[in-house]
Amino acid sequence: MKYNQLDMQSISKKKILHIIAQPTYSGVTTYSVRIIKNVQQYDHHILSCYKGNAFEEIRVMNISYENLVNSYRVSYRSLLLKYFKLILFLNKTRFDIIHYHQGGIGVLLIAVLLRKKAVVIHHLHGGNLIGDTTKEDISTIHLMLLRILSKHTHRIAVANHVYKEYEEKINNTANLHLIRNSVPFDYQKKKLTNNAIGFIGRFNPKKGFKTFLLITSDIKINRPQLQFYFMGEKINIKQHNLIHLPPSFDVKKFYKCVDLIIFSSIAMEGLPLVILEAISFDVGVVAYPLKANVEILGKNYPLLCSSESEIISKIEYYYSNSLDRLMLSTIHQKRIEKFKYTEMIKKLEYLYSSCSLN
Repeated sequence: MKYNQLDMQSISKKKILHIIAQPTYSGVTTYSVRIIKNVQQYDHHILSCYKGNAFEEIRVMNISYENLVNSYRVSYRSLLLKYFKLILFLNKTRFDIIHYHQGGIGVLLIAVLLRKKAVVIHHLHGGNLIGDTTKEDISTIHLMLLRILSKHTHRIAVANHVYKEYEEKINNTANLHLIRNSVPFDYQKKKLTNNAIGFIGRFNPKKGFKTFLLITSDIKINRPQLQFYFMGEKINIKQHNLIHLPPSFDVKKFYKCVDLIIFSSIAMEGLPLVILEAISFDVGVVAYPLKANVEILGKNYPLLCSSESEIISKIEYYYSNSLDRLMLSTIHQKRIEKFKYTEMIKKLEYLYSSCSLN
C-alpha cells in the first residue's frame, strides 16, 4: 500500500495530550493554544477536566478535544466522575507525551499511573506548586505526593520564583526545567495617549476586578475624559462609564487602545501573560510588587503600588507631567527583551523532542 507524503507525516507525528482544568479565558488556556499553534510538528490533543466557555478557540484549530465532565460542581460526585472518566480515557488512548497544565493533584497522579510509555510533563503555571492561583500554600499531603511524582515527571517552572519555590519545598531539581513564560508579540512603542485604562482577565476578587470597578468611579471625578475598558465575559454591572469588550475581541487592538492596565491581582501568579502582553505594546502596568510582577517589571518599576489606596495616585502620576514617558517606554522595551517568545518555543521543542526519544 502506498501513502502520500502528507499521510506519512501524520503517521510519524508524536502524540501530545494537553490536560487543562477547563477551557476558559485565562492564561493557561491561552498559553496551551499558543503552544499548539507554534509547535506544529506534533499531533496535539486537548483534554479538559470540565467543559468551559472558551472551547470555540480550541475548535477553530481543528484538533482533537474532549472534556471529562460537562459542568463544574464542587462535590465529591463531580470529582469522582472526573477521575473515573480520566481513567477510561487514558486506558483506551496512547500518547507519547502527557503535558499536564492544570486539573488538580489527583489528575496528575492518575496521569502518571496510567501513562503507559508516555513521558509526563508537569507544567508549574501558578505561583504555588499545584497551579491553583487562588491558594497561597498547599497542604502537607500535596507536598508529599509532589515529592513522589517528581521522580516520574519532567517539570516546567514558568518563572525564577516558581523554580526556587519548587527547589525549596520538593528538594528535587532533577528534570526540573526553567522555561519562563513569554508572549508572541514584538515590542511596539506607544505613539499616542488614548486617555483610556483597561482591565483584562477573569472577573473575580483575587484577580482584582472589584478593585478596578472601585477606582473607575473615584478617578472619573478628577479626570472625566478617561475611558475604561474591561475585556472578558459579559457581567451585569451598574456603572455606566465602562466599555465591555468580549473575550473574542482582538487582544492586540485592546492594548493599542489603552494607556494603562490595572493588574490588581493578589492571586498566586506564576508569570502573568497580561503584564507581558501589556509591556509588549508599551502599555503601563499598575500592579502590586508581588514576586511574579517584579520578575517581569523589575523592583524599581515606577507604577508598582504597595496598596489599593495607592492605585489612583499611580494613575494620576502616569497622566501628569512628572512621569518620564520615554523612560517608561525604555523600561518596557528592555524588560520584554528578557522574555523572548522564540526562546521559550525553542526550549519547549527541545524538551518535547528529548522526551519523545526516551
